[in-house]
Amino acid sequence: MFDELNAAFNHLVDCASRVNVETIDGKGAAKLVGIADGIRRCGDSLRTVAVGQVERTNAWKGEGAKNISEWLSSETDCAQYEAQSVVILANQLQHLPTTQAALLSGTLSNAQAVEVARGAIVDPNTESQLLKLATYATVRDLRDAASRVVAAATDEAARHRQIHKSRSLRSWIDPDGAFIVKGRMTVANGAIVMAALKPIQDEIFKQARKSGNHQSPEAYAADALMALCAAKSVGAQGSSGTKPIRASAVMNIRIDIDALKRGHTEHGEICEIAGVGPIPVANATEYLGEAFLKLLVINGTDIKTVAHMGRAIPAPLRTAIEERDRVCQVPTCDMTVGLEIDHIKPFAEGGAASFENLVRLCRRHHLQKTHDGYRLVKTHAGDCAKKASGNTSEIMWAWRAPPDR
Repeated sequence: MFDELNAAFNHLVDCASRVNVETIDGKGAAKLVGIADGIRRCGDSLRTVAVGQVERTNAWKGEGAKNISEWLSSETDCAQYEAQSVVILANQLQHLPTTQAALLSGTLSNAQAVEVARGAIVDPNTESQLLKLATYATVRDLRDAASRVVAAATDEAARHRQIHKSRSLRSWIDPDGAFIVKGRMTVANGAIVMAALKPIQDEIFKQARKSGNHQSPEAYAADALMALCAAKSVGAQGSSGTKPIRASAVMNIRIDIDALKRGHTEHGEICEIAGVGPIPVANATEYLGEAFLKLLVINGTDIKTVAHMGRAIPAPLRTAIEERDRVCQVPTCDMTVGLEIDHIKPFAEGGAASFENLVRLCRRHHLQKTHDGYRLVKTHAGDCAKKASGNTSEIMWAWRAPPDR
């Protein structure tokens, strides 16, 4: 086996050294990216399962490392956090042979395997559902589904207390001179932070779009944090003589009506801050405060009764769409900042401003749909996939390019 792998590796290195990307056209380069990604997946999967065996046999000891993560970090020149993630996944996979087989076959990436294993390790009955979801959903959707599985399979109050007990905020200076901040807290407290930042981040995004100075959502989030701190500082010093103006923050909590009545969730039910993650029912209002809270109770299809035939979108309908479409609805797009509401069937063609005919898209995909002939086409997901993803609607979207593309 090792002779074959070494021969394949040497052949791969030889092929890569002879590639001249300057002579490859755009389509060829795109194909090369896909091939390289397949090679990366294969290498990642082999490394992960091999690390599990290294740990089980204690082969890392005697190399000067204090634990398996430090050994892996030193052996492969990867970051410590990456090494820790690989070790955790390797340990989980020994109890999840189906997930390990999918990883080794290349149908599952390491990022997807992490989320599948995170849910399946606490509830093995969900492994097949999560694996099916991974075939068409984004990593973000898969992460949300795994979080729901973990929330349903563990004591929510005890988990919440344990996370709160381990809360932390650390900062340090990177070797390149950058100031780095890393925090850990409960989902509820994290939602308060993000709800305070989001309206400021959205305003910065709008200003940048007008000026043509486009940057990443993460850059706008960093600017929003600085703006929030500056406003607080001015308010504390009183140097401006006026109270700093901050945009109002709103958070949507999605909760099953039965869980709300009972006071806690049971298997298959949800209580979560939209776009953030699950929280205990009992702690929802306690941690958030009613000034920030907008409660969206899920009971059958009641939310689908919200509709309006004019172009204007009423506030209740806008809230329902924002709660449903927390990311751009084009498959594989994870954009969450600056989303715009679009009529699936254009208003000029008689399309209604209804829950069924409105969808949220990022600006790039909105422009492509409006001006370049791209289309959103309805597809249908199976019951298991819908249950795993937390999507109670049968509608899924496919992104279709115009015929000439």
